[in-house]
Amino acid sequence: MRIGIVTWTLGLTDPNKTVAKARELGLDAIQYAGDYRDCSGSALKKAADDAGVAILAIDPFNAGPTEPQQASEAGAIAYFRKVVDFAVEAGHVPVTLQGLSQWTRNCPDQASACQRLLACCKAVDAYAQEKGVRTLYEVCNHYEVPLIHTSDACRELIGQVGGNNLRMILDSFHMNVNERDPLQTIRRNAAFTAIYHISDSGRGGIGSGHIDFRAQYDALMASGFTGDVAIEPVLAHRTPSLPPLTRADVELLDQEISRSAATWREYMGVAG
Repeated sequence: MRIGIVTWTLGLTDPNKTVAKARELGLDAIQYAGDYRDCSGSALKKAADDAGVAILAIDPFNAGPTEPQQASEAGAIAYFRKVVDFAVEAGHVPVTLQGLSQWTRNCPDQASACQRLLACCKAVDAYAQEKGVRTLYEVCNHYEVPLIHTSDACRELIGQVGGNNLRMILDSFHMNVNERDPLQTIRRNAAFTAIYHISDSGRGGIGSGHIDFRAQYDALMASGFTGDVAIEPVLAHRTPSLPPLTRADVELLDQEISRSAATWREYMGVAG
């Protein structure tokens, strides 16, 4: 099991700076929250390979349309095809699709939004399969995205997309908001989950809130989880989604990340 960082939390997209930061923090991997507009996939791959850092996924952070009222199915698919091409250059790494829900905000009702999301997921997943790229869908809470707020909704979407290419990302923070029983959610979905995200109930690192991470680790391991984990903390004064602003912020965030990685490695029985 590799331990990485979701890179939007760092406020970095430059490949060399991003992987250097991951190495500085003693991490094995990154979930890269950027896309073809930030760098080339080949540049990201070279930087990661040179640093010995794995790329868990391409997770475009600014994945929505520039003008929400101009969103369309065709526009969403065109954008995500470029992200898939980027992922091919980066080493055929997975691409996350939850950003597709941002392209439904101008739909007149939930039914039409769900129809657009499904059509987009099917089209992008099919294109990704042609390119040899796996797709992932993160279950995010209802304050942040318009659709797919629970693991049950995500499993239904995955079933509608069909095939076996699309898998799930579970996030401890989002589960704390929208799942009635996060441990049961983990038990039902662990074997179907590719990446598990670590952030506590207030979105800080392990120990900053009330989530029982040891229990979640045990549930993952007992239920067939074979994926990787990515730490995704935000400082309390920068929530919900702002990276560090000052040198003091950077130092505080580094502490949250390092403590979380060390704690998770203790669960794994890995020293250091």
